[in-house]
Amino acid sequence: MNSFRLLLAGTLLALVAVSAEAGVVEPVNIGLNDVIATVEKSYAGPLQSVTADFVQRSTLTAKQRELRADGQMFLKTATTSTPLKFRFDYFRPTAQQIVCNGKTMWMYMPENRQVILSDVSFVFNPFNYDPSRDRATNFLQGLGRISKDFQINFSSQRQDIDGNYILELTPRRSSITIEKLFMVVNRSAVMLYVQGGRNIAILNNPSRPELLFPLLSTTMVDHQGNTTLMEFSNIKANVWLADSLFDFIIPAGVQLVRPPRGWQ
Repeated sequence: MNSFRLLLAGTLLALVAVSAEAGVVEPVNIGLNDVIATVEKSYAGPLQSVTADFVQRSTLTAKQRELRADGQMFLKTATTSTPLKFRFDYFRPTAQQIVCNGKTMWMYMPENRQVILSDVSFVFNPFNYDPSRDRATNFLQGLGRISKDFQINFSSQRQDIDGNYILELTPRRSSITIEKLFMVVNRSAVMLYVQGGRNIAILNNPSRPELLFPLLSTTMVDHQGNTTLMEFSNIKANVWLADSLFDFIIPAGVQLVRPPRGWQ
């Protein structure tokens, strides 16, 4: 139970691939603002939905322990009239599900025969949240405005071995959960955005469905030095996702738990 809550925290708060070698001279001039814009504009613009496989590793520094999990993510971005919806199906180490229709979130743990039900309407209500003004209350909600919520620089490494860009994000306002956040951004997406005249619509290419969701991984570091890494693969953007995918029917014989509002 506690291990799963740690994985969930990483999912919601941290909860965030190529052939060239690092150090190869770029054919175009790529700046920090270009990398940031690729993330923000894709999420706030043409991206409507995404599916991806994920691998998650949470490291507990004090206990020198690592928790590993993998599964599949489904996401529908918010509109002016509909809230953010998401679903995380964990396959290993044990089957778990996190399902959210923008109003209610269910965390189903078959092994414990238990469902935790939370009211999240106050978090994801599109009529109360103004992305140009309000601070995001959830990582998935805030990808379209990371430059407003974080001070962003290239990491000391700048690029990984494949040339993908590594961003280091520090919260502009004190966060009880996040000390640092690192994002690895798809190099191909950034280059195409810049080469296309910085028009984000160019990433909406059915033959390259991974480019419109340019995040390859996120790493959240908390104030105790614990880390949660999520790596995404098999990314497909703007696929049709039924709304029923984001609703959950509680199985018979399963205990329903409603946590205190402050825990949500």
